[in-house]
Amino acid sequence: MTPFRSTPAGFAARWEPVERQVLARVARDVAGLVRADAGLPEDVDPDSAFTGVPRVPVDPAVQRLLPDAHRDDAEAAAEFRHLTQTDLAAGKVRRLEEFARRVGGDDEDAPPEGQVLVPREDAEAFAGALTDVRLVLAERLSLEDDDAVERLHDAVVGGETDDLRPPEGMDAEQWVYWGGVFVAAGFAQESLMDELLSELRARRPR
Repeated sequence: MTPFRSTPAGFAARWEPVERQVLARVARDVAGLVRADAGLPEDVDPDSAFTGVPRVPVDPAVQRLLPDAHRDDAEAAAEFRHLTQTDLAAGKVRRLEEFARRVGGDDEDAPPEGQVLVPREDAEAFAGALTDVRLVLAERLSLEDDDAVERLHDAVVGGETDDLRPPEGMDAEQWVYWGGVFVAAGFAQESLMDELLSELRARRPR
């Protein structure tokens, strides 16, 4: 995986086939998780979502994506969720599915020669999908603080596995594998946002 770089057509990077396939599959899985746990009917089109009485998420990973807006006021939190969750959840499903389509989850959808091209108008949504993927993986990997993220990074990048603390039900090999997906998603997101912000700063009048 190479970092995103600005091009006339948008922001471009090169991803290996396995990187495209895994990240596309994870994005689709997260989209399905959000749809199910937020109570979005299967036949609801994310492009025409509506406000309604949603299901309060019970999966801790989805709770990270759809948190309470008012943690100290249950009534206000419930009202805000009633007014916004369906549209918010549908928007997340939409951008996750678009992310998966763009990076390509199979040979038919794969971009030519491993290129991932993100048009400028889609960059924020693409980065947002990566954020959602990382939040879900962080919950599954029990990454609760910066120290845990640093240990994971050292294990994935540096091979330092002596201080691993996999969550219950996951062995060290699985933890490092999914940790690699978490690190790759973060690398892609950071490089994309760096390029986007650089362009925005360059446009500011001096």
